[in-house]
Amino acid sequence: MKLKTIDDFDFKGQLVLLRVDVNSPIVKGKVEDNPRFKEAGETISELLKKKARVVILAHQGRKGGEDYLEDLEQHARILSKNCKKQIKYIDGLFEEHALKEIIELEEGKAIMMRNVRAYEDETTLENNRFYPFCEGFDIYVNDAFSVSHRKQGSIIIPPKVIPSCIGRGFEREINALSKFTINNKGKGVYLLGGQKVEDYLTLFNVLDNKNNKILASGVLTNLILIANGKNLGYENTWMKEKEYDKLLPKLKELYDKYKSQIVLPIDFAVGNPDINKAKRKEISLDDFPTNEKVWDAGKKTVELFKEEMQSANVIFMKGPLGYSEIKDFLFGTLEILKEVSKLSKQGAFSLLGGGHLTTTAEKHKISGFGYVSNSGGALISFVSGEKLPGIDALEKGIEK
Repeated sequence: MKLKTIDDFDFKGQLVLLRVDVNSPIVKGKVEDNPRFKEAGETISELLKKKARVVILAHQGRKGGEDYLEDLEQHARILSKNCKKQIKYIDGLFEEHALKEIIELEEGKAIMMRNVRAYEDETTLENNRFYPFCEGFDIYVNDAFSVSHRKQGSIIIPPKVIPSCIGRGFEREINALSKFTINNKGKGVYLLGGQKVEDYLTLFNVLDNKNNKILASGVLTNLILIANGKNLGYENTWMKEKEYDKLLPKLKELYDKYKSQIVLPIDFAVGNPDINKAKRKEISLDDFPTNEKVWDAGKKTVELFKEEMQSANVIFMKGPLGYSEIKDFLFGTLEILKEVSKLSKQGAFSLLGGGHLTTTAEKHKISGFGYVSNSGGALISFVSGEKLPGIDALEKGIEK
């Protein structure tokens, strides 16, 4: 794979469309600073030093989700801090006032636009406004490896229209991950948590190696339990509301096939469904159904997972075990991160992925891992051997 990088272009005076990923945890309406901002900031700083005129595209959450924000003004402020350069926020993208700001942008300056997911053009590729929009730019820089597994407008259309390359963060990711073979010959332990369950489905093929195990937590665990007839109470309703129930048949099929290699939690930390009112209470799997929400893995599960990890020579961890942004439900994620760090220092190779997880590790100063990726689903797709649409678009280049 040979992709063009920032080194392949002269950016002086050029109007640059830069796609970054600064999707972040949000606590009580406040966007948390995390490693993704630092990574994006490095590319932005370099482009500004080269006297480029930089227009930044990004997203936050998905429409309808609890972490969705249409306005990215907070992100622009955090990026400004990381770049040590003022990044102006423009509340628009294709609108006339936004286009005027882009045209008038000066050398060595950057602006950040409204959440690309506020527009259907990000997900609906027909009659897409990104085609005429991109024609006004000189260069496209993709520094959002972590969303390059998605067929989205801001990822796959610009390379078809204008000369393109990858940013420094993207470059580091593929250089590191290209050296990692996920289907190793020894024992691999794959800790899968968080909410983006659909991204995990392709990863179950690592269980074709009988030495490998998946330690499930988060939404994945609850779905597997529900798929096998367990009534969790509140979680059953929540999963249906969030339309996770469409994954139940596939997860039932995967669990039936690999049952002996999938380790599920045996206890949980639950609390009020309103996170602002939730207080940690641990119950066993036998105590379900409950009207309370699952917020973390329990202490017995943490010990079980630690035991499973001891003989592994490869440890892959993607996503937190629970809602790690809140102190009451941090325990499971924090304890397992400490154990992964310890085992890494003893010789196991560890790979961490996902913004929420890496944010937690950095916030609590846990280090010593083999490689820390700020990506999630893209990381899984890449190391599973899948072709990422974002990379495919960059390789194919401008449409004739």
